[in-house]
Amino acid sequence: MSKSTLNTLTTIFGLAAGAATFLGNIGAINRTIAGTIGGLATAALGYLVQQPAVEQPQAPTTQK
Repeated sequence: MSKSTLNTLTTIFGLAAGAATFLGNIGAINRTIAGTIGGLATAALGYLVQQPAVEQPQAPTTQK
């Protein structure tokens, strides 16, 4: 998986976990549901951060 894709996915899952926790704590959503969403997002995040990032080769630039 490319480094860019890993960065995007970890950002999304991190935001989902944080948002679920916040919304559960302020009572906007049920705490059980918030805990489930946060737990699943955190588990996915834990998996993704263990994946090796593959650097994408840069296209050669031409000089004039």
